[in-house]
Amino acid sequence: MSSADESKARSRQGLHCSPVMLVAMGCLVFFGFWMISEDYIEYPRPSAGEIKGDFVRDRSGDPPVADRDPTPIKEKVKVSKGNGQFTPGSLPYNRTETLSKCYVDPRGMYRTHFGDGYCVRSEAKKFIFYHVRKSGSSTGREVAAKHFQGIDNQRCPKPKDKDKYKVAFVRNPITRFFAQYEETFVRTLRKHGKPTVKVPSKFDVYHRDLKDYKDYEYIFCGEDSRSPRERGKPKPCDQKPTVDHGELARRFERFLDVWDGTVFEAHLAMQAPILSRRDDGLPIEVNFVGDTKHTKEHWEEIGRRRGVPDVKVIRGRAYPRRMNISYVSEKAYKKICRLAAIDFCCLNFELPPQCVDAGVACKWEEMGSGEKRIVPVLSGGRL
Repeated sequence: MSSADESKARSRQGLHCSPVMLVAMGCLVFFGFWMISEDYIEYPRPSAGEIKGDFVRDRSGDPPVADRDPTPIKEKVKVSKGNGQFTPGSLPYNRTETLSKCYVDPRGMYRTHFGDGYCVRSEAKKFIFYHVRKSGSSTGREVAAKHFQGIDNQRCPKPKDKDKYKVAFVRNPITRFFAQYEETFVRTLRKHGKPTVKVPSKFDVYHRDLKDYKDYEYIFCGEDSRSPRERGKPKPCDQKPTVDHGELARRFERFLDVWDGTVFEAHLAMQAPILSRRDDGLPIEVNFVGDTKHTKEHWEEIGRRRGVPDVKVIRGRAYPRRMNISYVSEKAYKKICRLAAIDFCCLNFELPPQCVDAGVACKWEEMGSGEKRIVPVLSGGRL
């Protein structure tokens, strides 16, 4: 055989794959496709000075708003986990429908999470917007007041509200939890050497060594925090990415290690309990549960339904994340998912990859009346 023929033969042999190799190649292709299509992106931990943005995003897969469905989601197959349990985010319902089938035990883990009933009420438009903190509430309050002639800081619901169209917005439980914590961190910092909100001693492990906001600001903003603020311009530290190199993440995890879910500052409350009644644990009536992932589209849809054209959505109070969440451990993610299990189940959000083995499931529980409602199930003992 000539050298040219030998070369061709080797080439043909190189193209031949054994069954085992074909399976392995197929797995690699499938895994590569999953990585590309996955909405969750996990960045490597940063080196000094290298800052990553929020890498956990909502993966609900909601398409644009449809005329007949306020918060449509892709058709999903109910994933059974045995004993009537199912995986969070697997129900073929939108967020409005899922919330309506929820139950929050008034004496259970979320007994301190029930809402205070604040809303924007409009008699002219027969409309109510419920406050759900850290879920587009600043934007919603502005839109409801400006476009729907609403009056803010009302108590809802009341008997006279039965004829009103009721709206609330919710957010991915993971990104919301980071925002909840950071809001709580700031609101419980000392001012003039005195605490503004009393933190129970067993939870006071995350900033009691900081004198005031300036100490906190220096951690995420560095030397720019010492710069004087120019009149009429935003603070430099409210615009730039964090320079935190893990210090704030370590404080966050210290808090997670000890927090048992007891709400001592209002921003720590979960979303489904806020939208439920504390007397019987059933959801309040909400006609449209919007998703902050689709804030503009959902507010426009609400406007169409209420005969309010040209709804303009303002940008809410948004600052760069203070804590560099690239330093947050997988163990911490699991704790967040367990704490926010009620929102994953009752608002039909999928768990992030870090939480697939966190022991969080949902189930249909039979009530005394015989109807079945959605409740979270935690396995594996303590939070």
